Amino acid sequence: MSRRVAAWLALAANGTVGAAALSAQDPTTDSLPKASVDSTADSLTAPQRYKNKIFGLPFVGYSPTTKFIFGAGGQIQFKTGESAYDSTTRASNISAGFSITTAGQWGVSFSNDFFTLHNRWWFNSRILTGYAPTDYYGIGPSTDPSDTNRMEQKVVHFEAKALRRLSSTFYLGPYYRLHAAWAVDFRFPALIPSSLHGGDGSTSSGLGFSALTDSRNSFFTPTIGHFVVVDVLANLQLLGSEYDYPYLLFDARQYLPLDSKRNHVLALNLYGQFNGADVPIQSMAQISNVTTQVVMRGVYLGRFRDRHELIAQADYRVHVWKRFGAVVFGAAGNVFGSNGASLGDEVKYTYGGGLRFNINKRDALNLRVDYTFTSFGGQGLSLGVGEAF
Repeated sequence: MSRRVAAWLALAANGTVGAAALSAQDPTTDSLPKASVDSTADSLTAPQRYKNKIFGLPFVGYSPTTKFIFGAGGQIQFKTGESAYDSTTRASNISAGFSITTAGQWGVSFSNDFFTLHNRWWFNSRILTGYAPTDYYGIGPSTDPSDTNRMEQKVVHFEAKALRRLSSTFYLGPYYRLHAAWAVDFRFPALIPSSLHGGDGSTSSGLGFSALTDSRNSFFTPTIGHFVVVDVLANLQLLGSEYDYPYLLFDARQYLPLDSKRNHVLALNLYGQFNGADVPIQSMAQISNVTTQVVMRGVYLGRFRDRHELIAQADYRVHVWKRFGAVVFGAAGNVFGSNGASLGDEVKYTYGGGLRFNINKRDALNLRVDYTFTSFGGQGLSLGVGEAF
């Protein structure tokens, strides 16, 4: 497993960051709510306009796979129109980032969450593209780390959701996802069978629906509430997909404060991904970074991949002093589904601890540094913004 060493610098502008924090009200001239009258002081109280926030994060890193990595990311958090005066409407956000390495790799990403007045609609989209070489170890839970085959490829990932709020915390709507890889080149092409789906590139294009319920008090640093999402897709040649196969994802998270001030929090997560038999290798379930979070942090992305995965993990998060915190974590799970492999074959375990530094006192957002030990012979350092889940 590669081990990453990175130094991060954070810049925060105009106060706060946090993609879905509930914030103060903020009106425009045409939709200004009626001022309330204070009968005792005979004064008017008007809602204040929401203040947009900007956050930036340059970074530098290193790994044996990428060599030196340089990049930057940023986010703007905002409200528009009547929403700017309504405290119940979540702040919308636009995020962007790029990275480039001394080994010639590069990546660009863009994402957004847009909430209409009173959160009636939640529009979400995300696009990532780049030149993304990786180590291919084969398929299944029992692959040998010595059987690595360098795989170079260019990739693009796009997904979009339009979610309608049907109750206070429940959303439902259509979901589209495109995942394509081309210019695929293996270091040892003779070891790749011609029948391998994705061996010479692939395109997966799927349409379906997404259902979620979200009562968290923060997108990035939740201390109470729950989040549950279920995504269902049909990847079809009719939509431009190279292979026809179904896709199912569920992600359930619960945050349990252990004291009244929420300085001690137990965070629980159950994550599962399931694909049909014709899924190409680029779209298979992989342990480590996934679409919205990290499962089994510190594991090299691509070290284990298969049709399905099921992961359970837990964090014990503690506020230590001022802006500093600490975390102890553990996870168990596996990839499975191909060649008769089952969930119980060589179950994977990871555990470790880490430190947190809050870069935003008003709306908590943590820089995280975690060190992971694994049951399959490896350890690794991982860094990020916000909690792993």
